[in-house]
Amino acid sequence: MKAVLKFILQVVYNVLFMTFFFVTGPFFLFKLWRRGKILPQFGQRFGLYSKDVRERLKPGCDLWIHAVSVGEVKIARVLIRSLREMRPDLRIVISATTGTGFNVAKTMLEDERTSIIYNPIDFLWSVVSAYKLIRPKRLVLIESEIWPNYLWCARRRHIPIYLVNARLSDRTEERYRRMRWLVRPLLHEIDLIFAQDQIDVTRLTQAGFAPETIFNLGSLKYDVAVIDTSTEKDISAWWDRAGWRTDQPVLLGGSTHPGEEEVLARIYLELREKWPNLRLVLAPRHAERGGSIQDLCTRMGLRTVTRTQLATATEPLANGSSPDVLVVNSTGELSSLYKRATIAFVGKSLRGQGGQNFIEAASGGTAIVVGPNMQNFKVITREFLSRQAIIQVFDEFELAQRLKALFASDEIRRELGARARATFEANLGAAQNNAKVILQSFENGRH
Repeated sequence: MKAVLKFILQVVYNVLFMTFFFVTGPFFLFKLWRRGKILPQFGQRFGLYSKDVRERLKPGCDLWIHAVSVGEVKIARVLIRSLREMRPDLRIVISATTGTGFNVAKTMLEDERTSIIYNPIDFLWSVVSAYKLIRPKRLVLIESEIWPNYLWCARRRHIPIYLVNARLSDRTEERYRRMRWLVRPLLHEIDLIFAQDQIDVTRLTQAGFAPETIFNLGSLKYDVAVIDTSTEKDISAWWDRAGWRTDQPVLLGGSTHPGEEEVLARIYLELREKWPNLRLVLAPRHAERGGSIQDLCTRMGLRTVTRTQLATATEPLANGSSPDVLVVNSTGELSSLYKRATIAFVGKSLRGQGGQNFIEAASGGTAIVVGPNMQNFKVITREFLSRQAIIQVFDEFELAQRLKALFASDEIRRELGARARATFEANLGAAQNNAKVILQSFENGRH
């Protein structure tokens, strides 16, 4: 009976998925074409591979790791590093969904034992074609990327499936709980699920995953931060041209979203009345917004310079032209900026939704403040709050009050930063834990 129901579920899913795709697909393809983002490897989305890709993947692989975009690719990176420390000979294929994720994976990870492809769209024929070419011994899914045909094809081939750094958004958890009768058979196809903390173990169980398959192995995002900060860029060449003294306090808004820069600028004007040497750095999540943020700050009466303007300056700016505000209209330098900050506010948490990752700031022992909306980072936010290693505010007024208190007390600020660093260090090692469990299945002869 179960087999019949499973067959019916597969047929219904594939019919509905194809119908949805062919109705909406032309619209999205047109948008990609308008943006110039039709990919040269677009055929890989449909399980079509060039001769050179087929030749490269001819030996098959031990692990197929499926990521989505840059964040998941970075998690794959630290996992692969730990796996290779134990098994240098592993052959690995990484599939990415976005063009950015694909390019980052090619740059960071591709070598003679690691191949990068675009993930096939979840059409049955596309996924079957990928499995026939890749012939993986294990399938590893990063965080929450669950596609039915991936799982069903793996199960038919007796390929163990692992969900690494597992997380569920509130919306996904509620959807799974409402439709447990429908999704539970699919979720039970996964052999092992590596949750980020004990609360996530409970949430995953309630959502319908098999409780005996869920294990708390910690969050890999801490290990990601170690690699990111170890390769951070030296920003001294352009930073020093701002003409700021090394003893001047700096308030940094990291990964800010629209509306948050104006809030921070207003608060900065208040704080500067008591601390005239205070300086403000705004590093928006999207660097292309730098020009509009500079205009905003200028209208508010603040001397403002962008990172690119500093980069082209031939000497440090004199006191008369030294900026109040630095707008960072570049990418890849935020971890270095956190180390220059006295206090860091991490954005998309006050005016946006979901929040941004603050682990890089914690790794440097920076005092950190976030807003109320940290839905995408519930695990680490919960961990840091439990250790009093971060401050979470609920509105602009409280943010201003907390910042005043922190700037007023060197001792409180240093203690907050020290607890952030200690919490970061206490949570390292998840990549090694995940790698050990995955490799144990090879040693146990599971095929």
